Amino acid sequence: MAAYVIGDIKVTDPETYAVYAAGVPASSGAFGCRYLTRGPGKCQIVEGDWLPERFVLAEYKDMETVKAWYYSPEYKELTKLRQSASTGNVVFAEGVEPHAQGRETGTPAYLIGDIEVTDPEAYAKYAAGVPETVFHYGGSYLVRGAQGEVAEGNWAPKRLVVLEFESMERAKAWYDSTEYADLKKLRQSASKGNLIFAEGG
Repeated sequence: MAAYVIGDIKVTDPETYAVYAAGVPASSGAFGCRYLTRGPGKCQIVEGDWLPERFVLAEYKDMETVKAWYYSPEYKELTKLRQSASTGNVVFAEGVEPHAQGRETGTPAYLIGDIEVTDPEAYAKYAAGVPETVFHYGGSYLVRGAQGEVAEGNWAPKRLVVLEFESMERAKAWYDSTEYADLKKLRQSASKGNLIFAEGG
């Protein structure tokens, strides 16, 4: 089952962080990482107040591979460099089957949600109805309902959702669609949290 690294990073020392950023692709690439989105200025607030300064969404073949990379000697050295030049949060999340749903062409867009359910019964109705609307707009689930495992920082998501669309236009078309409108109200009445759009690449 695919697994994802989600990072929300605030850079405090740009020069040192640039050294880290230049070195990390070789480290993660050795473990089959695909960066779905990486860098500053990628995110827009949809709901809530979460707006990462520098956002990372990276895909690995499974959680075992994520941890093999993260705890590898090579990345431990890079981690020290990153932590000396930034603050933030890193979370691991189990994906859904099949692995590597990420698109190979175009510029995809992602909707990332950190949701706290306040009315489980009503939210269950929402969860049952929403996939059809997502699929109608060409979207797919990369992560759905995962709690996430905190690797660094104090962000402890209750329920993580990551959706992928072929473009930002399609992601926004789904979010603003008539098909999703009533379900959106149902979700908002049964939960609270943060949603962001993130540009791929």
